[in-house]
Amino acid sequence: MRAVDRGRAGLPRAAVHGATARHARRTGASAARARDFDWTRQQAWTALQAAPPGRVVQTRHGDRMLLTDFLRTRVLELAVHGLDLAAALNHQPWMTPLAADVTQELLLPAEAAARLRDKTGWNQVTLIAKLTGRRPVNPAETRLIQSAGIQQLALG
Repeated sequence: MRAVDRGRAGLPRAAVHGATARHARRTGASAARARDFDWTRQQAWTALQAAPPGRVVQTRHGDRMLLTDFLRTRVLELAVHGLDLAAALNHQPWMTPLAADVTQELLLPAEAAARLRDKTGWNQVTLIAKLTGRRPVNPAETRLIQSAGIQQLALG
């Protein structure tokens, strides 16, 4: 069972609090804002830990899905919008290894991902960026993607 299935995908509280405090000092954000963020994160983490196995939620589109599956979609959203922010700020794109694993698993089967990465030399972040339209693909790459059985994604 993957870490996100067990509810252990989050960082330890001390690590998140420390990162929040460092961010507040570095950016000039108020200590109160950092505390508010940490409190909100802790409330969400507590609620997730208390959710029963098999919990079903309804999305904003009215679809019903398992909470664990819904959380995977939220990881994907954070990951790809993080790529958008990196591009907008002219920074090197990145994501955590766990976020890259979860996102890649949502986009295509593991075997197809391995074949594509092997044939193209792409790392996980590049694969995700190209499959989600955040980086252009040339005609040869398009054929490789289509040969893996991947259609144009509709993410919205």
